[in-house]
Amino acid sequence: MSVVGLALVAALSRLATRHWAFELLTHFNVYFLLIGFLLVLAALVLRQWWTAGLSALVAAASFAVVWPHMHLPPTDLQPQPGPVVRLLWANLHHANTDLAALRRLIEAEKPDIAVFTELDPAHDAVLRDVRELLPFQSPPPRGNVFGVMLLARKPPESLTFDRTMGEHAPLMVARLCPADSGCFTLLGLHAWRPGRSWTEARDRQLAHAAAVARRHLDKGERVVLVGDLNLTPFSPVFERLITQSGLWDSNVLPAERPRTSPSISTWRLANTGIGLPIDHALVSAGIGIVSRRVGPDIGSDHHPLILDLKIAP
Repeated sequence: MSVVGLALVAALSRLATRHWAFELLTHFNVYFLLIGFLLVLAALVLRQWWTAGLSALVAAASFAVVWPHMHLPPTDLQPQPGPVVRLLWANLHHANTDLAALRRLIEAEKPDIAVFTELDPAHDAVLRDVRELLPFQSPPPRGNVFGVMLLARKPPESLTFDRTMGEHAPLMVARLCPADSGCFTLLGLHAWRPGRSWTEARDRQLAHAAAVARRHLDKGERVVLVGDLNLTPFSPVFERLITQSGLWDSNVLPAERPRTSPSISTWRLANTGIGLPIDHALVSAGIGIVSRRVGPDIGSDHHPLILDLKIAP
């Protein structure tokens, strides 16, 4: 019965565009793959051939969804010239952040640009302490879990918070020139959570962010979108975002520095061992990936993303 239930759940996830609950199931394709594989092994040992076959079908279907987003991308053997720009993204999960760990992260990584969400007044002391490293700091959003904050070594050429989707659904749009070689437009977004009354709103946010990215691309600009998008790359909504925006998922692009492990979860469900990759960095043509890493535990339910980029002139 367990394999029938697994097959039913996996099949329902293929109806993701029909209902928010089915779309939610797509995020767990990694777990469908692992459970299916274990059931295949168990069924073979027990000589339950029908169970083994059905489990193999579930595992194969999930593998087809997962593999394009979780395999190790190739290493770019011809590094491009130019300075490296380090970008840090982190969901701080309010007062749950380990302040010492956050301070160590910033001081160790020395980012040129940082974007934070889910800030709390408890973070103010750390923000003051790192002002020498990141002297430009936009006002921390107060009373808005979906607000974002920009920190940078150099002030942005421009900075706006697009509230087209609502006062509590801002899209950060910053024009940055962190290195002499080139400038780019940085979009920062903390999308709404999926759920009965939230999924459609989240999808509208993502569609709006895609449209803004496309407008800047059409102007010939380099574009990066970072954020807690509250969806995994296994969802058809993510594929739609990629298509509409004209951006690429940095997780599957070649990088100058080789990776030793595939992308890991950036969000974890406390004390369950369950995690999902819901924090993302999407880039346009002209943005080279030197490295992309998932950062250490800082007390939040999210791990940071750390990217080293090269911006084409």
